[in-house]
Amino acid sequence: MASSSLFTSTRPIVGMIHLLPLPESPAYLGNLDAIYEQAGREAAVLQAAGVDALIVENFGDEPYLPAELSTAQLAVMAGVTRDIIRAVNIPVGVNCQFNAWQSEVAVAHACRADFIRVEVFVDTVIMAQGQVSPCSAQIRRYRQQLGAKGVALWADIQTKYTRSLIPQSIEQSALDAQAAGADVLIVTGAATGQATPLEVVAQVKKVAGIPVVVGSGTTAANASEVLHIADGAIVGSALKVGGKAENEVSAAAASAFMAAVRASRK
Repeated sequence: MASSSLFTSTRPIVGMIHLLPLPESPAYLGNLDAIYEQAGREAAVLQAAGVDALIVENFGDEPYLPAELSTAQLAVMAGVTRDIIRAVNIPVGVNCQFNAWQSEVAVAHACRADFIRVEVFVDTVIMAQGQVSPCSAQIRRYRQQLGAKGVALWADIQTKYTRSLIPQSIEQSALDAQAAGADVLIVTGAATGQATPLEVVAQVKKVAGIPVVVGSGTTAANASEVLHIADGAIVGSALKVGGKAENEVSAAAASAFMAAVRASRK
């Protein structure tokens, strides 16, 4: 798995490619070219800034349908992902909101992506659009059926924007996810851009035998502290114009962020 090599020599920074709204989503503007063009620009900017990997996500499709992408959305996700993989020379992951695990595996396998991000892997949760059940048993079988075992599973535990219906410690969720076959664990804050409590990351690190990455809230100011504890970070908002997730990637912000990361690695 190409994504596994990310953790052999450094604590990687994974930059987010937040796609504009896809066809059939409430905010779709009817311009497919704009989706492809912005994604391509952002991938080039992030790679030039020095991020270690990318995740392509249908960020603009809120409110998300649990575990569901339409056929048209799936096609665009695949098209954009394949274009980005061909344009960059760093690992690329796929995230289909919300917890559309079958779509993620299919896109990653068809496009030769390296990994996927799965929001609800072992925790039964409630979100604004209803209850979401864990998918670890199904996703591993589906990945096996497709012959896609090279697609690594990056699993959130007790993920943002949700509440667990079965109360348990985050350490137990980490152990459950690891036992269920996760390759990487993701710990987040309460929402996009909100800081991930580092004491919680430390708790997970104590019990985990696989990499643990921070999934939200890493900035140039706290990158050194985050990477001192976590094995890496997924970063979106801090790389954007004005530090806002909904804005386009900023070359200046991305370069400043990665400069702070490089300083922390010395």
